[in-house]
This record gives sequence, structure tokens and C-alpha cells, in this order.
Amino acid sequence: MLNFLPILWLAEELPAQSGAQDKLGGLPWGLEPDAWPKCRDCGKSQSLLAQFVHDPVRLDLGRPGRVLSVFQCNHEPGMCSTWEGGSGANACFVTEPENLTGALSALPDDAPAVEREARILEWRVSDDGVSESDRASFFIDSAYLQLPEATRRAIPDFTRLGGVPSWIQSADETPQDGWRFIGQLDCTYTFLRAPTVEMDGVRKDEEGWKGRSHYCEGPNFGDGGIAYLFLRSGSGVPEGWFFWQCG
Repeated sequence: MLNFLPILWLAEELPAQSGAQDKLGGLPWGLEPDAWPKCRDCGKSQSLLAQFVHDPVRLDLGRPGRVLSVFQCNHEPGMCSTWEGGSGANACFVTEPENLTGALSALPDDAPAVEREARILEWRVSDDGVSESDRASFFIDSAYLQLPEATRRAIPDFTRLGGVPSWIQSADETPQDGWRFIGQLDCTYTFLRAPTVEMDGVRKDEEGWKGRSHYCEGPNFGDGGIAYLFLRSGSGVPEGWFFWQCG
């Protein structure tokens, strides 16, 4: 199955954002103040983890111009249930192009933490070797654990769109009733190209793990965690679902 791996550019390497764009962290593009999600646990504004724009192959949101936004609460890490799908301490939703403001959103008054911004100017396509007949086995724990270890190990375990999940814990956390896996977010930013500027916390990978040039700390998903993104399409705007697992 095809996986789409992001080629990251630090925001400091690029001109100011001027439109909706695939990105990790930073401020969201185009959200009205009342569309910025608040945490159901603590009542404070959440932090943007990622935004992805509709693409008919890489991320089909059902209509050109739609944008998927992913948030979680980051005010008191570990206190709000950010790991749990549907908890209200995280958010994953699609916005219609007509409802985007055409500018970066202003940070709310309660000043949620802003994750390091890295924009995605291109994607690298890879094939994990998983057949369509094996795909369903990745969403039921009993079937997943019967897959050859080599098959499970071949799944990329960093941020990407497409393919099948690289589970840390149970595949049985997969939401049912029409949800489809669309990608995952790693707690580490993986750079497949060397940044052209030096930034605090961005380190060179001397071993070049899986083709990685540099890396830095990303969102708080616990100990070495991965977040999983699902989408459910209906008659209107697709719904999003988000949760994470850690070691």
C-alpha cells in the first residue's frame, strides 16, 4: 500500500504562509475564532498539531479546498485525556473552503502552546508491501498479531498519510462504523532533507535512520507515542477522529 512521507521545511526557511498548506504545528490557517477548539476537560484552547489540504490521491476529503485540522490540549500535559478518541481534549475536523478566512488565525487569549512549525512542500511516495487482502488485518488485534513480524515491522512508524497504522498498543482501538484510517503523526519530527538554517533542538541524525537527515521533538504523545487519524464520510463534510498510543 502507498504511504506519503512528508518532506519538512522549517517555517524559518520559508516566506510567510499565504494560503492553506500541508503543515505540522504553528498557527492554523483560516480558522474563525469560534472554530478554534477548546478542551472539554479544562476548557482552554487546544494547540494545532497539523493541517492537511485535500488531495484526491493522498488525502481525499471529498472536495477541493477542504482542510483537515488536528488539535490537542497542551496546557497541562497528562492532565487532560488527549490520548482518548472522542474525549474532547483533542479535535480532528474538516473545514470547507468557504469557511476559511484567508489568513493565519490569531492565537486565543489563553495562549495555548504553539508547536514547532514545519511546512510540507512535497511528499515522498513509498510502498509498504501490504496487500489489499491483508489490509483488514491491521484493524483487529487478533488478526494483526497473526501477521508475520516482518510485515508489521515494514510499516513506517513516523508521520505520514496513507497506508496502514504502525500500532504501539492495540489495533482494537480502531473506531468502527465506517471510519477509515488516513494517516498518523509521530511525536518526533523526521526531516528527510537537511534544514538550511540551524534551529535549537533540531539535531542531525548521524546514523541516517530510515533515510532521516535531521530530527527534533514534536507533539506530546507520551513516551515515544504515535497519533492515529481516521475519517468518516457521509452526505456532508467528513468527520475526523484522533487518538494516540505510547510505549
